[in-house]
Amino acid sequence: MSIFAYSPPLPPFLFSALVVSGLASKALHIALHIRSLPFLYFVLYSPTLILPDVLVIICVRLLLRFHAPEGRWQWLSTAVGGGLSLITWGASSIQFGFFLQTGAEVAWAAGGSFLSDPAAMKILLSGISTVSAAATVLGLVAWLIHSHVYNLTGLGLQAIRDLCMGGYKARYTLIAPSKSCMASFDLRSLRRIIPAVAICVSLIFLEVTRPEIPYDHLSGALPLTLLEAFTKKSATVEGCREPAVPFPLMTVDASGNSHPLYQPDSFVEQWSRASWLPENPPKGFSRWDMSPHDRAVKDNSYSYVCGGAEGGFYNPKNDPIKVRNLGGEIYEPLKKAFKEHSVQVNHVVLLTLESGRKEMFPTQQGTPFFDNLLASHKKKDVEEAIDRLVTMTPVAQQLTGEYATDSKGNRANLTDSPWKTPTEEGMGGLNVRGAMTGSSLTFKSILGSHCGVNPLPVDLLEEAALEIYQPCLPQIFELFNEGKLTPDTKDNSKSEALKNPWKPVFMQSITDDYDRQDVLNENMGFKHKVVKSTLESSHAKYHASGKEINYFGYAETELRPYVWDLFEEAANNKTRMFLSHVTSTTHHPWSTPDDFMKQSYMGEQGSINHDLMNNYLNAARFVDIWLGDIMNMLDRTGIANETLVVVVGDHGQAFGEDNKDMTGTYENGHISNFRVPLVFHHPQMPRVDITANATALTIVPTILDLLVQSNSLDERDSEIASALLPEYQGQSLLRPFLASIKEPSHKGHGDHHRRPPPPPSPKTEPEPEPSQFEARSHPDSPAKRSVWNMGLINAGGSMLSVTTASVPYRLILPLKEGFEYSFTHLGEDPNEDHPIKAWTLKTLIEEVTPKHGEESAAWLSDAEQVGKWWVTEQKRIWGYREA
Repeated sequence: MSIFAYSPPLPPFLFSALVVSGLASKALHIALHIRSLPFLYFVLYSPTLILPDVLVIICVRLLLRFHAPEGRWQWLSTAVGGGLSLITWGASSIQFGFFLQTGAEVAWAAGGSFLSDPAAMKILLSGISTVSAAATVLGLVAWLIHSHVYNLTGLGLQAIRDLCMGGYKARYTLIAPSKSCMASFDLRSLRRIIPAVAICVSLIFLEVTRPEIPYDHLSGALPLTLLEAFTKKSATVEGCREPAVPFPLMTVDASGNSHPLYQPDSFVEQWSRASWLPENPPKGFSRWDMSPHDRAVKDNSYSYVCGGAEGGFYNPKNDPIKVRNLGGEIYEPLKKAFKEHSVQVNHVVLLTLESGRKEMFPTQQGTPFFDNLLASHKKKDVEEAIDRLVTMTPVAQQLTGEYATDSKGNRANLTDSPWKTPTEEGMGGLNVRGAMTGSSLTFKSILGSHCGVNPLPVDLLEEAALEIYQPCLPQIFELFNEGKLTPDTKDNSKSEALKNPWKPVFMQSITDDYDRQDVLNENMGFKHKVVKSTLESSHAKYHASGKEINYFGYAETELRPYVWDLFEEAANNKTRMFLSHVTSTTHHPWSTPDDFMKQSYMGEQGSINHDLMNNYLNAARFVDIWLGDIMNMLDRTGIANETLVVVVGDHGQAFGEDNKDMTGTYENGHISNFRVPLVFHHPQMPRVDITANATALTIVPTILDLLVQSNSLDERDSEIASALLPEYQGQSLLRPFLASIKEPSHKGHGDHHRRPPPPPSPKTEPEPEPSQFEARSHPDSPAKRSVWNMGLINAGGSMLSVTTASVPYRLILPLKEGFEYSFTHLGEDPNEDHPIKAWTLKTLIEEVTPKHGEESAAWLSDAEQVGKWWVTEQKRIWGYREA
């Protein structure tokens, strides 16, 4: 006898797999949101949440009937039902695997984008072990109960049929009757069917009357929700930009009349050609180039503004949330250094730290993060743990000037630091505390640090298909280079270095294929790059000598010979270097080279698996050593004193020690994913510590301002830099950061000149006029123009972090259904251990007001309006339109 004779029939097992997987997925889906659901409403509407699952189960049970005579229709029916069961089983396994890894649930709408990207597939496959484990458990449970589930469901459907048929016996089980139900009704069958009708009517009533949010989202059932991955994606339209929409906030004048907080009399003309622009400028300077008519005549292309209307491109004079600080004085210590000509910037190195949390740059006592690390140790081991943790990132301490203290209260001993010649005490440049990222997706964040632009609030890197609306640093340096090609533009009174051309180079030891990063880098103006494909090329000058450490590529140390060559080239006075380098070791799965000696930073206390955090801490130490290597190479080549080193994190990284509900960055708005380091290091600049809720938008303006103020540009380039400086959305951190300013009078916006400001220092810009409107009582009242910091939450199109620079409130604003509002007061809850969540803003305000007062309620109302306006405005200025 065949061994398969003892195997369970396939259709019952497949059906059981669908039931178990579908209901388990629904239970997980509801459990993730249960705390934000009013208990009575949840009990009332809970039957409607599983109604779609019940309908799917019934349909598949009918498809998987196997008592009927075999035939081609029977085989087709079984194949369709079996396919739906396998899909549901697989999808539910993915959901549980993803939840076990991150604490979040899968957004199927973004699945298509990941499946179409080979590099992204490696990320998905990294969790195959947990997915396999989930599939095994679901399959085992389904096998154990398959016969009971199949038979009980069949008996239930037969009972329903009998209610309708009044005892009529069909020839085949579960086949639709050939006679009308109404023909067999009698009084007894009517009495039997009344309860069923009442239940159906009640379910329909509840389904119709329940609130759409969040119950429509919670009622989604597998495999139907998978259709989201195949919905038509939005189209990107390059260039065509609609006129700006009015800013939503209103204010009240002395007469009680409402006015928009900021609405210019008319948009500033966009199309006057800049006098400093060469005849054939590099990419990135379209809005200074020529009129739509001239462009159409020249290359028969379309207008950059739909219908030729004014106000299409980004214009700082029309930006209601831009706060300019160029009228303020430069910090006094910096002014003195610039006056004494002790600061020279011939080279710029921009280091982007993957998953670079501020609490890790450097690690030191006094943060919730550090306290959570210590909580894993037994009391007797705490002092030893402190001493080990505070010496984990010594280079970060030397770069920031934030020196940690050991368990005895003394400054940590940094004699073992890999950077042997750090900057002397009191020197080192700008160190920012309070910086936050503009996106928890790496490449969207890089747009802010390299181009001074806010990202596009859609999933993944759609920006790669569009024109970046501000010139990026490589494009600015390329524009500087065009003047170097003309001999009569050289200024012999300047140092020889000012005559050298800039050479922008991008380096990372991993692939640049993921999510079109290679296209984005080209659009930003990088013509030279060293990436994974370079290290593996048969023509490589230096081949990778080690093994790949993760699914993206190699350790940063594989770049050492390339970095050294670039520094030597700059030292030989041939080029002015701009190096952009992105680290990657601190990306999941936080692997390090085999010869790297790991240390144990985590204890055994608590119920959380500390292995992931320990791997991350070791990866952070590896990157800190690599930063020390870079600083040593600058010293050895002799260009350290003329190089500005900017260090910024792309985003943070949440672990179970931070947030027990969710880990990682994907659809996780926790504050640990947003606090990042921001340092402008120069050994000849005095140390200035800045506390500001700033973002990477400040990097480009600060670099331009520094180049001008330190006389590190020739006359022509200084004119260009001075003209570009006020065009960016961010502030220069050489001057005190302004969280808000009084709004100029409504009549004072009629500036129709598009010419850039004159070359002299931007400090001559006049201060804003006093407002004619009275402010509301809360700090960020609409009578003040405030710095609103927006941060997209990975993958970019589902949630938005909204903060203002002058108050400690934070709102997580959902951009799609299925996501909750969340409010935190960071002054009282800096680690966001107790966020207040709700499905509607009205409910959120009702919960927030008793705890934090009317001020917070007013801010929340404004934050939602500004956040939604910002989403629309960003799509407009990026030239992105949804189909």
